[in-house]
Amino acid sequence: MSAQSVAHPGRKERFVQEARAASALNHPNIITIYEIDAAEGVDFIAMEFVDGKTLDQLIGRKGLPLAEALRYAVQIADALASAHAAGIVHRDLKPANLMVTEKGLVKVLDFGLAKLTETIDSEDDGLTLTAAGAPRTEEGTVVGTASYMSPEQAEAKKVDTRSDIFSFGAVLYEMVTGRKAFAGESRVATLSAVLREEPKPVSEVAETTPAELERIIGRCLRKDPARRFQTMADLKVALEEVKEESASGEGARTAARSAPSRSRFGVVAAAVVGVIAAVLALWWVVRRPPAPVALEITRLTSETGVATTPAISADGKLLAYASDRAGDGNLEIYVQQIPGGQPLRLTNHPANDTDPAFSPDSRSIAFYSARDGGGLYVMPSLGGDARLLVAGGRRPRYSPDGAWIAYYTGEFQGGRSYILPAAGGPPLPVAPSLTSAAMPVWSPDGKRVLVAGMLDRRVDWWAAPRPDLGSAEPPVKTGAFPLFAAQNLLSQGPEIAPGDWRGSEVLFSTIAGPFQDMSLWRLAVSPSSGKATGKPQRLTAGAGHSYSPYTAADGSFVFTLMNANADLWSLPADTAEARPTGEVQRLTQDAAADVMPSVSADGTKLAFASNRSGSFDIWLKDLVSGKESALTATPGPEVFPVLSADGSRVAYLSPGLLGLSVYTIAAAGGAPQKACDSCGLPRSWTSDKTGLLLGSGRLLSLDTKEQVPVMKTSKLRPFDSSLSPDDRWVALLTYGQGSATSLFVAPLRREGVAEESEWIAVTDGSADDGVPRWSPDGNRLYFFSERDGSRCLWTLRLDPLTRRPLSPPAPFQHFHSTRRPAGLLEVGREVVVPSVARDKVVFLLGDITSNIWMARAPQ
Repeated sequence: MSAQSVAHPGRKERFVQEARAASALNHPNIITIYEIDAAEGVDFIAMEFVDGKTLDQLIGRKGLPLAEALRYAVQIADALASAHAAGIVHRDLKPANLMVTEKGLVKVLDFGLAKLTETIDSEDDGLTLTAAGAPRTEEGTVVGTASYMSPEQAEAKKVDTRSDIFSFGAVLYEMVTGRKAFAGESRVATLSAVLREEPKPVSEVAETTPAELERIIGRCLRKDPARRFQTMADLKVALEEVKEESASGEGARTAARSAPSRSRFGVVAAAVVGVIAAVLALWWVVRRPPAPVALEITRLTSETGVATTPAISADGKLLAYASDRAGDGNLEIYVQQIPGGQPLRLTNHPANDTDPAFSPDSRSIAFYSARDGGGLYVMPSLGGDARLLVAGGRRPRYSPDGAWIAYYTGEFQGGRSYILPAAGGPPLPVAPSLTSAAMPVWSPDGKRVLVAGMLDRRVDWWAAPRPDLGSAEPPVKTGAFPLFAAQNLLSQGPEIAPGDWRGSEVLFSTIAGPFQDMSLWRLAVSPSSGKATGKPQRLTAGAGHSYSPYTAADGSFVFTLMNANADLWSLPADTAEARPTGEVQRLTQDAAADVMPSVSADGTKLAFASNRSGSFDIWLKDLVSGKESALTATPGPEVFPVLSADGSRVAYLSPGLLGLSVYTIAAAGGAPQKACDSCGLPRSWTSDKTGLLLGSGRLLSLDTKEQVPVMKTSKLRPFDSSLSPDDRWVALLTYGQGSATSLFVAPLRREGVAEESEWIAVTDGSADDGVPRWSPDGNRLYFFSERDGSRCLWTLRLDPLTRRPLSPPAPFQHFHSTRRPAGLLEVGREVVVPSVARDKVVFLLGDITSNIWMARAPQ
């Protein structure tokens, strides 16, 4: 690097600072810089010698082997996540800047060099700098290398860490396919492709690529930074999951799995664990959970709807919580005196306001609001104007001295925790050395922040030093999760978060096993050492889900007690004309979960799954007489029933020794017959009942057991499908790039598959649409969609001959209520599917009520 290349002293100083900062991270996947100096008028860098090859030398014409690509990708993501946590953006990520040793260790090179080569703004004297004498990063007029440059870089706009995520996606695309994601005959043509074109789908180039990996790459390469992964830490976790599935032989089956669905409110996630547990075949015998500790419990609210996420003031005199009591279908913040008093409404906004937290002096309340994209707000505890503290923040918690507010961003897995001054100011990261850190709570002395986090795939609670104190102490692994495992508290997954830390114990909520309600627990954690000791103790039991504990100074605590149920409802309608003929009617009503409806074409018979007997079985309901009866009754769950159009036969899914198998049975009863093993979800009967269309788009012959694909795909990936009543068309829910969904109609020919060029797009992929179902006359599609921000039922009219849409999708029935949402908010699109008869549409609705209670645990 010549002295002339860094003639601008301010630019050189910033480059040197950034290069030193990257090296100072001391990360095994970031090259170490030993010295940056000048000798005899020549600037030089002395750095670690790496004996290996650059990644562009290793990528072959067909890309890298999947296991190798994932191994390298996780290392690169880990290095960039560490750099991003330190405020460093690479700006020039490309295969030539990634070195791989003979032992497979990846080293990320050239941190800061891209910044050195960027065009200086006018206030920097209008100079343009280049890195002469070294591999050049383009011509120095923009930051980065064209084929790997983010759209914002290509347009010389301001960049942040999400620019590196785009570049990483381009590198990962090339690692998997052997081709550049964006390429042109000239640099200008390449930049044009980056700005305006989409790369060829990964599965079209590398057919064996797991579907989840393709979705990850697609999400990285979104043109809009807001639609990419928002943190490299989140991206690393996603890659690790694909890597683990691939190593265990599951990667090839990812296409048959459901994509994660978006939820509107996180407060009822526990309500559907039983449903999802059944689908995943969690039918083993669970250890008997320990008896709960005796509590003195007082009810504080008497809502007929939803009251949730409570907070209690330090002196125990005030209660704040979120409620839909105003009747507008959204959640607002209320405050009331304890033990009684009239609730005072603090917020009034169409978006949901939740998770209030009192300042120690009880004068202020911080809370989360979904308004304007979501963030943390603060306002006086007895009313006043709300002020934005930080965009994107979730679940605030004041420090004991009231000077700081802890919060996190992102989802539970892959989230990042921060503290920021309560009066406003820049946030400081908590435990940046962890892969993820979410749901922070303060230690009683305010010197530590406890987070649910991950490091090197080790999930646990970690007690991190308060970042503003400047401590170099690493986060302390509490050892809570081995204690949870010993109590069988991890059977539903690792998402157990600390709720509040008072004295020497942490309160939290979790489920003790499949089909159990969520309950409150406590675990001893030393404030001085950060180590967990003893066994978790259960505090609540009985009907309903207990969660969101929040404690006062005297040790009393408030929490939410929620009752949630899933039942089936119908809307009387002329479905051929999409014309409702009555009001929404309840079809089932009991304490069990009644889900996955399938109605006969004439609307007289209904099949559904229910866990009324303790395990999910297939049930039938005569919609004329009202009689209900169990069609199956086995220890294991039977789910996803599909009733034939005439109501005479049922297909369903059940776990067996060879995985999830499809069975068929007569609706009148009898012995079930196995149709296929590990073949996906049954979705539609053929009109002659000799075949089944499977969700992934294969037609199963019940006579020969042969499975024939009914469509030939290249760019698009079917997620689910539905057969038209005349067996001539298939309605498809597909994924394109990322997680966007589109609905198509494709012709079905027994003599051959339908080419993708023959598919008819009936939606444009701009909304999160669900699995479509045909009306019995075959001229309409019905599906759930989040087009208006809530999961509502929509319909689409098709031309009887061409099957092309005659009009845009139109809302058929809205479900905006927090008390009775479509599904149970966290149930995926493969479960929330409408069933359409001539005279009605049947669907799943949740039924939610919750209130706030106060308790005191014995010492």
